[in-house]
Amino acid sequence: MRPIHPKYYYRNFIHPKYWPTWISIGILRVLAWLPDSVLQAIGRALGWLSYLVGAERRHIAETNIRLCFPELSEKERKKLARESIIATMKGYVESPKGWWGNMKPYIDRLEVHGQEHLDEARRRGKGILMLGGHFSILDFAGPLANAVFEFNHMYRPQDNALFDAMIERNRRKFSGAAFDKRQLREMINYIKKGNIVWYGCDQDFGRRYSVFAPFFGIDAATLTTPAWIARETGASVIFLSQFREGNGVYSIHFSEIFENYPEEDEVANATRLNQEIEKAVMRHPEQYLWVHRRFKTRPKGEPSLYPPKKKKLKKQKQKAKARNTQDGA
Repeated sequence: MRPIHPKYYYRNFIHPKYWPTWISIGILRVLAWLPDSVLQAIGRALGWLSYLVGAERRHIAETNIRLCFPELSEKERKKLARESIIATMKGYVESPKGWWGNMKPYIDRLEVHGQEHLDEARRRGKGILMLGGHFSILDFAGPLANAVFEFNHMYRPQDNALFDAMIERNRRKFSGAAFDKRQLREMINYIKKGNIVWYGCDQDFGRRYSVFAPFFGIDAATLTTPAWIARETGASVIFLSQFREGNGVYSIHFSEIFENYPEEDEVANATRLNQEIEKAVMRHPEQYLWVHRRFKTRPKGEPSLYPPKKKKLKKQKQKAKARNTQDGA
């Protein structure tokens, strides 16, 4: 395991402002030692609660599913949205077991699909860019994947510094190195040495490093960074997905190596990536993170597909009220 960076030392977080986070971490540590049946029940209950009271996230999930699966009836869309939120909450309560619990029983029952594609990529000896998506088992998947191959990852730091330190310290148990978006050059050099880096690239990060490519037939802002990394490193590119199969069994799936990738055409590269994500999603549609605003960024001239966030809506109402007050003065 890598040495811990001083910024992640727990002694940095003794100030009272971190005490609520420490309590949360204590609760998470308790979850790590609960039986799987209890964890699944807790996750399902929290998922139902989140679905019932989280109107904003529920609406996002239902909107995404309506756009991506127009063939479903309204009843089927609502059911898929509900099951997706439940699966996501199960993933949250499973994560502590991946950090602190006994993972051996799950590793022993792990189903691995497409191992031959990983083996072929290793034989090519140019490093591997392991692209991934946001599926519901979250950090629980880390130790499972590490049982098959050693990997490193790209990450986005958490806003809460203590929570970020806790997650990073625990990910070090199964991931060799972590890179944030400011360390792309270091990551490039790391891959060139023959290493594997996992990169979650299925979310909407705006226009700056994206092009529009179809995702389930809907234009979605899709990162061009994976193609750039592949071009810079010459690495083999594979898509990895991971799922909860039930009865304590989990699976990971390696796609075929992306051949003739990247192309000069960035839209073609983004389309290729989205096609792999679609294939993975269709294995277990309910386990994809549909609560993310995947279609937040729209082509110029197109209206938003989602209602304004509550904070933004509140500001809009305040501005409108202020204008009305001024007009009436």
